[in-house]
Amino acid sequence: MSTKQRVRGFVAIRGFAAFAGVAAAAVLAGAAFFAGAAPEAFGQPVSFAVGARGGTVGIGPEVAVRLGPVGLRGGYGLLPLELDATDFYKIDRVSSAKLKLPRDWYTVGADFYMGGFFRLGGGLLYKPGDVSADVALDPGARIELGGHTYEPGEVGSVAGVHKSRETAPFALVGFGASAPGGFGVSLDLGVAFLGDAEVDLQATGAASVIDTDEFRRRLEQEEENIADRAATYLKYWPIASVTVRFGFGG
Repeated sequence: MSTKQRVRGFVAIRGFAAFAGVAAAAVLAGAAFFAGAAPEAFGQPVSFAVGARGGTVGIGPEVAVRLGPVGLRGGYGLLPLELDATDFYKIDRVSSAKLKLPRDWYTVGADFYMGGFFRLGGGLLYKPGDVSADVALDPGARIELGGHTYEPGEVGSVAGVHKSRETAPFALVGFGASAPGGFGVSLDLGVAFLGDAEVDLQATGAASVIDTDEFRRRLEQEEENIADRAATYLKYWPIASVTVRFGFGG
């Protein structure tokens, strides 16, 4: 394992520990609230649910607890998705241009039922990774970087990371109860606020090109261009998720 990989692993573990601490605090606060509140005040006892969800925050398990109009839930999602980025990077011919999304997604949050099965919710999203891109050029391919088109052989590959915050708040509207008894299905629609993104690009190619100050200026300009073009996608992450769950109690 390289030093860079060890550092990334340490940062991911430290970030997850911080997120776990926040999540634990939220769960403990909710448990204290539930323990101190009389069920009669809400007209129903505590109910629990376990389930599986799938959507833009991955596919994985979810658990929930509910007392009357208030619920707490948390989940994990796996999202091993790659997208074709040929058009985004303005390449005329390419052997591969892949955009990879963060693999692991964790959420913890609260639901507030507004009557029936409609609810409002919010919480925290944690993703210990960033959007990354890998572009490998064919021998005859041209690529535009920073407003300049580089000829075949000048640039061989470009790798980039679209950096955004690991922990972000989210808000959503939901349809369907998360934790009543029996089987059920629920839908969440919302957005996570990832904040402004930064882009870091690295390139390989002819040393007479990529080692020059001019190329470094072009690469920095391309980082700014990509950050501007991708601002909407990276600043606000859409949440669309369907959960199939089984509830007990209540």
